[in-house]
Amino acid sequence: MNWHTGITGYLIVYLWGDDPERVINMAISRGIRIWDIEQRDDGRYLLKVRPREYRALRVLSRRSSCRVKVAGKRGLPFVALRVRRRKILTAGLLFFCLALYTLGCFVWSIEIEGNERVTVEEITLAAEKSGLKIGALKYNLEQDELGEKLLATLPELVWVGIRLEGTKAIIKVAEKIPSPCAEETAPAHLLAGCDGRIEEMLVLTGTPLVKEGDVVQKGQVLIAGFAYPELVYDQNGEPVAKGQPEKVRARGLVRAYIKRSCEKECPIKEERTCDSGNMAKRVLLKFAGREIVIKGPGEVPYETYRTVQQVKTLYGGRNKQGVVEIITIEYLEQLREVHYWGLKGAYQEALNKAKEEIFALLPKDCRVVAEENEPVDEELKDVVRVRYILETIENIGVY
Repeated sequence: MNWHTGITGYLIVYLWGDDPERVINMAISRGIRIWDIEQRDDGRYLLKVRPREYRALRVLSRRSSCRVKVAGKRGLPFVALRVRRRKILTAGLLFFCLALYTLGCFVWSIEIEGNERVTVEEITLAAEKSGLKIGALKYNLEQDELGEKLLATLPELVWVGIRLEGTKAIIKVAEKIPSPCAEETAPAHLLAGCDGRIEEMLVLTGTPLVKEGDVVQKGQVLIAGFAYPELVYDQNGEPVAKGQPEKVRARGLVRAYIKRSCEKECPIKEERTCDSGNMAKRVLLKFAGREIVIKGPGEVPYETYRTVQQVKTLYGGRNKQGVVEIITIEYLEQLREVHYWGLKGAYQEALNKAKEEIFALLPKDCRVVAEENEPVDEELKDVVRVRYILETIENIGVY
């Protein structure tokens, strides 16, 4: 079958009788087009013929004591005939196509990419004022003009690109690189961020007030934010400043030895809640303060559970009125179980908790010198308590 027969239509016909082969030969010799001829196991022939040539085929079959029967009708004319008989279905189909096309002409979601300092709310509000908002007609949006309006409204942006993908508008932005603010260049002292013993010190700008080996406390001035034009050395070899000092921003590297400790405990036998692996999912349509269950159970089938919720806004409405949202809620069943750590397991679990708390406080450039752990002797029943000690060398200078 080709596209032409699909448009003009064709009949699927059964042919049987005393001599069906003779009928087929006579039909072909008289110009009746027959194709896809197939002989069935019961002796009947299955073939295809044009609708307007079916009557001639039936006349030939009667002359040869054969019979024909229409088994099916295919093609556009028969589809159109069935559609004409179902007027409500046809009207519904046309309405659906029209509604789908109409809805596709509007923007129903806005996505923003590339922003770091400028918030999504600021860009969205500026886009709405420029004409790009939920429900805006796509064909009325001039993308270059909208980009220029956003640049004029948001001076923090240096470039704006707008792209339409279906019913979604994607706003890509590039922000200006901020110049150093006044606070980053203003005169200031360099202070100790925590207690420690100074192991290494390098002064770039300013006047040092401590030296290597000194024990300092949090908040103590390490490098003063002023510089003298001249330094001389006394009889003991100590530097002595002369002249009128100038206010500067103290800069330098001060590394100190720091010792931290943390105590944590863990019960030998612990009751805890964990996921069982069973999950129920519910999809809700929220509109005008009402929630309608589209998919999923009406009631949660678990006694104990935790939820994971996702909200997708289909229509933002005006002034937050008439908001339409799709809410997807996953209910994860939870079971309570008793876990027996034992003495060794409880000790290791308490140690891991202490390590996690201390390492969360460490800067990235610190160097671990030593670490140790020890049990804490306390009269705690069925509980193991551990003290973790960590020694590091790290930069403690802060402004």
